[in-house]
Order: sequence, then C-alpha cells, then structure tokens
Amino acid sequence: MSTTDQTDQRPAAKAKAAKGGRPLAEAARPAGEAAEPGKAAEIANPANPADPADPASPGNPAKAAPPADPPAPPPARPAAIAWAYAMVIVATLAAIASNVFEIAHQVETGVAGAATTGDLVLTIAFCALFGFFAEMLRAGRQWGRVLLTVFTSLGLLFTGLGLAGLGGRPLVGPLQASLAVISFVTSVVGLVLLFVPSVNRWMAAVRQGSRTIPQRLRKAVLTAHVAISVGWLGLVTGMFAMSVAGATTHSAEQQAAMYRTMSMLDEIFLGMTSMFALITGIVVGAGTKWGLLQRRWVAVKFFTTMGVMLLGFSVIHQLILKANELVDADAPVRGGELDTVGWSMAGAAALALLSLVFMTAVSTYKPWGPTRWGRRGHRRSPEATR
Repeated sequence: MSTTDQTDQRPAAKAKAAKGGRPLAEAARPAGEAAEPGKAAEIANPANPADPADPASPGNPAKAAPPADPPAPPPARPAAIAWAYAMVIVATLAAIASNVFEIAHQVETGVAGAATTGDLVLTIAFCALFGFFAEMLRAGRQWGRVLLTVFTSLGLLFTGLGLAGLGGRPLVGPLQASLAVISFVTSVVGLVLLFVPSVNRWMAAVRQGSRTIPQRLRKAVLTAHVAISVGWLGLVTGMFAMSVAGATTHSAEQQAAMYRTMSMLDEIFLGMTSMFALITGIVVGAGTKWGLLQRRWVAVKFFTTMGVMLLGFSVIHQLILKANELVDADAPVRGGELDTVGWSMAGAAALALLSLVFMTAVSTYKPWGPTRWGRRGHRRSPEATR
C-alpha cells in the first residue's frame, strides 16, 4: 500500500476508534507503541489529567487527601456549674426536710388525712424531679437549666410568702423556719450562679447538639401533658360548679358538703395536677423545636399557667379554707360573710376556668408567630443561612 493510501485512511481510522469509544489519542498512536509514562492517567481520564504537584488531583490515585482534623473536645465545665448544682441540692433537701417536719406535726396533732398523703407524694416527686433537672444541667441541657430556674423561682415565691406570713405553708416552730431560711438563701445563690457569664458561655458551646429531648421521650411527655391538662380543666370546672351551688343554696347541709368536697379536691388533686401540667408543659416547650420563649403562643401559655397556679394557691385555696371555717362555726347560709366568700370563690373559679379554655384554644390555633428571641435564634441557625 502506498504512503498516500495510508495517509488517506488515518481520518477514517480515528473516526472509527472514536465511534467505538476508544480515545482519539490512543487511536492515533501506531500499533505496538506504548503510551508515554506520564500520559497514562491523562489517557484514562482526559477530563481530569493527573497533576503530580496536587495530592487531591482526581487523576493521581497514589496520593490521598490529608485526613480531616479531629473534632474539638467539648469545653470544660465551669466551677460555677458545680456550685449551682450544690446550692440547688441543698435548697431542695432543706425544703424536703421542712415538708417532712410539717407532715410529722400533722400526724402528732391528729389532723393528718388525705391531704397529708398528697403532701408526701408531692415531696417524693419533687425530690426526684429536682435531682433529674440538676443532672440535666450538669450535662449541658438548656431545658434542664430552664426547669431548674422556673421551679426554684416558684419555691422562692412560696417560701418567701411563708416566711412573711402572707400565705404559703405555715411554719411550725423555729426549726422549720430555719430550714425555710436555708432553702431561700441557697436558692437565691443557685439562681445567680446559673446565669453567670462563664455558665452562659459553656451552655452556648455545648447545648447546640442537646437542645431537644429524644423523640420517644417527647411523645411520652406530650401525652402526659395533654392528659394532665384535661384533668386540670375538669377539676376546675367541677370546683366552679360546686362554688356556684354553695353560693346559691339555702341548705346548710348542701353548702357544707360543697365546700368540704372542694377542700378535699384542692388539697389532694388540684395543686398536684396544676404543678405536673406546668412541669410537662415546660419540658415539651423547652425540649422541642417550639422553645419556651421562642413562640408567642408558647410564652403566653407558660405565663398564663403560672398565673392560674398563683390564682389557685393565693386566692381560691384561701377562700376555700375561709368558707370551711365559717361552715364549722355555723355561720348563716345567706345574708352573711358566707355570701361574700362564696361568690368570690365562684368568681375566682370562673376566671381560672376561662383561662384554661383560653390556653386550650391557643394550643389548637398556635397564633402570633415568633418572639424577639425566636427571630434572633432563627437568624443564627445554620438552616436560616442556607
């Protein structure tokens, strides 16, 4: 074959090789001729030629990318966390001891009853809960710090009322008063330590991956919250009906039965139900995506719940005690002080009932959007910048 014929057949051979998937550079090389040593990777991957100076080059499999840096260890827990933990535990133990002395006094004086059993159950429950919340604080859980703050503040309020003689539980003897003072002082110190700058920085560093509770626990707590809230609504509805019946009846026996039944429900069930509704509500709010103060409807529910609890403890409970004192003193059913106490009790129960219905509606419609803290947290979140 002539040289001219070989030259004329090369384009056809290249086209045939390209059609069959063979690289043109390899097709243009005469048969039997080996590729250049530095061109092997380039022929295998012509789009990404090997670069010996670039270890991450796709065409240079012999040199792997450098390993990623190991994750930074979590920051050390500040000393203020340990001191806050100790203060909260001391305050809790002092409050528990005070309740035990009160229960013992009720047993000694012969006035122990169903309410004493309820106090004992609440004491055990609060001991377990405060221990759990304190451990969650040490683990860097933001919702643990929120719950400790809320319930320590409630304890401060009730202890302060008792020390001032304005309400709360009566203090029996100097020993119980001393325990109340210890609980009050250590609670104040613990609350201050929970929010010092070193604790705030540590919580901000470790809480991002542990802001929410596990899904299974969230569903369990949400179920408990709904069930307890329904029970609370039913109790308040029943107490409103009984207060109206006691304020309108002309029968001394019926009036006494209404007020004594209200006293039993108040001492055994009402305080416990409202407290656990608040606890489960805070866990569901602070431990989920809603946050405790990041959505207006959650914040409104939280503060309304606190208001209804204070109304029940400082107003309704005191009016029930006063009504039963008047009944035991054979006060006239109509036209006397029982009329004023009865209608005041009915009005307070109606306000509590309307507040609970309002919270139910807010939970259903979830209105009003995020709060200022919620908008700030959304702007800082990684999802908001994507």
